[in-house]
Amino acid sequence: MKARQAAAAAAATVLAYLPALRFPLLSWDDDVNVLRNADLAFSASGLSWMFTGSRLGHWHPLTWLSLALDKALWGADPMGFHLTNLVLHAASAALLFLCARRLLDDEEGWASLLAAGLWALHPLRVESVAWVTERRDVLSGLLLLGSLYAHLRSVEEKSSKWPLLAVALGGAAMFSKVFAVVWPAVLVVVDAVLLGRGARWKEKVPYLFFAAPSLGMNLAAQAATGAAVPLAAFGLEQRLAQAVFGLAFYPLKTLLPFGLSPLYELSPLLQPAPFAWSLAAVLAAGTWWLIWGRENRPLTAALLCYGLLLAPALGLFKSGRMSAADRWSYLPAVPLSLLLAAAAAPLLRRREGRVAALAVSAVLFALTRAQLTVWSSDEALWRRAAATQPLSYYARLKLASALAAAGRLPEADSARRDALSVHRTVFETAAAVLANRGETAASEAALARAKAGPVIAP
Repeated sequence: MKARQAAAAAAATVLAYLPALRFPLLSWDDDVNVLRNADLAFSASGLSWMFTGSRLGHWHPLTWLSLALDKALWGADPMGFHLTNLVLHAASAALLFLCARRLLDDEEGWASLLAAGLWALHPLRVESVAWVTERRDVLSGLLLLGSLYAHLRSVEEKSSKWPLLAVALGGAAMFSKVFAVVWPAVLVVVDAVLLGRGARWKEKVPYLFFAAPSLGMNLAAQAATGAAVPLAAFGLEQRLAQAVFGLAFYPLKTLLPFGLSPLYELSPLLQPAPFAWSLAAVLAAGTWWLIWGRENRPLTAALLCYGLLLAPALGLFKSGRMSAADRWSYLPAVPLSLLLAAAAAPLLRRREGRVAALAVSAVLFALTRAQLTVWSSDEALWRRAAATQPLSYYARLKLASALAAAGRLPEADSARRDALSVHRTVFETAAAVLANRGETAASEAALARAKAGPVIAP
């Protein structure tokens, strides 16, 4: 039964994402990371670069190795790269089922199957699976779920192999994506809060031997490429606003996965409402937990793990233009899915409850299929971004580039004019708001940017 349910989770995931196998590599980072990356080769210089070099501010040698293997096997054929992403994600669905059976003490497996389905079939996962550049998500995700499974087995069995495997897989995840450096803290929460066996700090020390180089190399890569946004350009108040927004954004989109976009460019200055409701939601949730929920160990563990896994993406260490991203929910959504499945567990003991869970999974399957079309081409990607982000001149410039590359020059010119208009409106509005605040220098700088026009960035 257990093996069949795990296989069912993987099979449903494969079916949901099959259309991605027909997608091209995109001009948004796929060209730099894969198509025009001569260092993705199993030569002395290529291997040296994969372990010491970076692209676009990212150091993740195991991700580079996996992409190099695809390139060696498939050349420039996009299908092979997409196939690997799909296989990794499907394997993660099966592993999450196996972990959930232990975490939820789920003998029959229905709640665990629901947890795997809620996570793997959710349209928020599409960006991580359908975008080849996000190989780092699906690879690090599989490795961390493997580390969790090995850790849970080590709790059950007196064997030295499981702790060693947990550390090896956790360390490999950190060499696949830097966000995984929070993993030792997540395991502390699992042990101390959820399992009630104490923090067991000494068991977590070996993970630090992987976390330190991953963090150090990525910080160096960010500094070398100028990817990190300085505090002068994005202040502490703005960073805190983005962090609070992120904490509320992903649970909301998990429950109501509509209006998803490949690009979220929100400004606390020009669009304060989303940040205000996010602060209200976070404060309300925190108050509710303090009064009614803090004695609930599974709830507390899920919330802490969600916060820890999301912490690297909250913008306190700002990089890039995004205020949020679907892909940043890839691992933080795991504890949320487990929490929802645990809440539904009593209902799943009845046939009606299992039918309802199947219906929810079917809806997510359909939403994922619809969201996949956004990643089917450069034009589809940037049309969606422009449609969902009214203040993003960047999305309109990228759409213009995609249309020009397709030879549709009149449409490209129209998109470019739209981008110029949006850019001017954004910075003129910002200048007015700043002037009303008495921030004269910042207002004048915004007016200068409005007059200069947009900088066409990658």
